[in-house]
This record gives sequence, C-alpha cells and structure tokens, in this order.
Amino acid sequence: MPDQNAKRARLCLLCCAALTVLLCCRWQRIFYLMCADYIISDVPAHVRLALGHNDYSLASWIVRGLWSALGESRGQTALSLVLTVNQLLGMGALLLLVRRMFPSLHLWEAWLAALLAHVCGPWIFPGQRVMYLGAFNGNVLHNMTMLFSRTFVPLIFLFFFRLWDRRRETLPVRDLLLFALCLLLSTLFKPSFLGAFAPAVFLLLVWDFAVTRCRGFRNEFLIGLAVIPALLALWWSSRVLYASDFAGTSSGAGLRALTPALVVLLLLKYLRGLLLPLWTGIVQEPREEARSHLRIVWGVLGTAILEAICLAETGFRANDGNFEWGSLTLAPTVFALSIALLMRLLGGKTPAARRKAALGIVLLLGHLAVGVYCLWRPDHGGYDWIWF
Repeated sequence: MPDQNAKRARLCLLCCAALTVLLCCRWQRIFYLMCADYIISDVPAHVRLALGHNDYSLASWIVRGLWSALGESRGQTALSLVLTVNQLLGMGALLLLVRRMFPSLHLWEAWLAALLAHVCGPWIFPGQRVMYLGAFNGNVLHNMTMLFSRTFVPLIFLFFFRLWDRRRETLPVRDLLLFALCLLLSTLFKPSFLGAFAPAVFLLLVWDFAVTRCRGFRNEFLIGLAVIPALLALWWSSRVLYASDFAGTSSGAGLRALTPALVVLLLLKYLRGLLLPLWTGIVQEPREEARSHLRIVWGVLGTAILEAICLAETGFRANDGNFEWGSLTLAPTVFALSIALLMRLLGGKTPAARRKAALGIVLLLGHLAVGVYCLWRPDHGGYDWIWF
C-alpha cells in the first residue's frame, strides 16, 4: 500500500508538471500577442509610458531594461517570457500558501489547486452576451501591472498569518520584514490590492486591540508599521496617476451614483465569479483549523468588492474600472483556497458529504470551462467580454 501511494503521488506530480508546461506555452503565446499588439491589452500603452519615462509601476523598469538591451521585436518576445515566468512564480507562491493553510494535502494536490486557480473563469448564465474584460476571474491576462502585483499576494497573506498567529508573543523580525517587502513590491507594481488589504487589516487590528483591552498594542503597532512603506508607495503612485499632465487631463476618485437595480447587477457579476468559493466556504470552511485565516482572506475580498461597487475614478480614468482590480488581483488566491477546500470536502464519507462534493465539482467544472475558453479565444478572434 505505501508503494502504491508513492507511485500514485509521483504520477499525479507528473500530470501536474505536464499541465503546467501546457499552460505556460499558452500563456506565452497570449502574452506575445498582447506585447505585439495583436489583441486588446494594456501592454502597448504601458510600454509607451515606460519608454517615455511617464509611468508609475515597477513594470516600467522591466520594459525599459528589455527594450534597451534587445530592441523592440526581441523585447516583445522577452517580455512575454518574463510575464510567463511571473505566472509560474505566482503559482509557486500559491502552492506555499495552500500548503501552509492545509498541511494535510499532498504536494500534488496543492500544486493542482494553484494550477487550476489560474484557469478558473466566471460562470456564464443563459441570456448573457459573452464578453471577457471586466469579469471576475483569474484569467484576466491583459493587465500587465496587475499580473506582477498579484504574484506577491499569496506571500503577503502567508507572512501576515505568521505574524497574526504570534501576535501574543514576540514577533519574528524576518517575517515582519518579508511581509513589509512583499506588500511594498505588490503596491509598486499596482496599488489596487493594498487599497483593499490595508482597510481590512486596519479594522482587524482595531478589533483585536479592543477585544484584548490593549494587551497586544506593541505587536499590533509593529504590524501596522510594516504597512507604512506600501502606503507611501500608494501615495506616490496616486500623485503620478492623478497629476494633470499624466495623460493630458486630470483625474481623481469619488463615490459612484448607483441605482438599486445596478447594485443588484454588480452583485450578480461577482456572484457568478465566486460560485465555488461561496459554496466551499459555506459547507467546508467551518470544519477547518485554518477557518480564521480563511475569513481574513474573505474579509479582504469583501472590502475589495465593496470598494469596486461604491468607488470610481473620474477624468481620463473614469472608464478604466481600476477599483475592480483589487478583487481581480485576489482571484487566484481565493480560487486556490476554494479548490483546496473542495479537495478536503472530497474526503467525506457520508452521503451528504458526497452530494456537497459533487455540487462543488460541478461548480468547479463550470469555472474551468469558461477559463479554458478564454485561453483558447485569443488565437481565434481576440478576447470576448463577459457582460450581463
């Protein structure tokens, strides 16, 4: 039996490796089409801004370095490879987080969860016009700065959880510094995630401070200090983005004026993209030892969605939907944890557990079907959008 289990694990690891190679080949093809401006993406615009030294993101440094060393044509190919490697790094970061949250899962199970999380798309319901941009899913590949930023998100949660679990003890300095560094780098690539993470964590720290009646002040203060470098980066990037000469017209941010019907439509948009996370969160999360950590992730996601519904930019960025990117940055992390919860649910022995797991598999297959379509589509007419 042990030999059979070892052979099964090796076979599953080989399957995961083969799927990863296939996915990397597909990613590189899509990224090249974007870099060469064959399909709609923001990559050409960021390249122009970077070469003109008029961009806010660390991605500009990568672009300028590649174009300077290789020229435009080879630089486009090199950038597509860099973006593909970045996807691999993001998958590795997700694997570490899933293993930390669910230590009972095998390595191949954690790998598969991270792999599928990068494919999942939103469900499409009858009557919808099939389109692509603006959907809640892990397959939004057209935004280069978001792709670089989200690679650090699993590591941010990983180090934050280590700090949070030891908030009654002496905080490990190494984890504190790595937490601050990952949050800073994510923000320097794109500040959207910090816009959701910082308020959610601030409320969490205030709540814990009140519950413990000030006993944890020192450690909570240190965790708060670790966020300050990223907040300074957010302030700097906002000064660049909202400057009057950034793109010819000034821009800003304010509250959205929404009718109740539009609020319902927006909630439905997020619902169709979160069917599996909602289901596994309801039926399996309460049984997990990591449920308190999972609730923190859901809290950050809820903050991101609330911001996307209530806030909007003005001026030349009014139609860009940039407040959406906080939740989109979180999508692979949320789906990897949800798929891990589904794997745990599959271990149930009762008929009720099997029925819950079967529904979870159906929901996952629906997410994957749309994701596979979005990966196939760029070579056959570009991206579709997903609207109501």
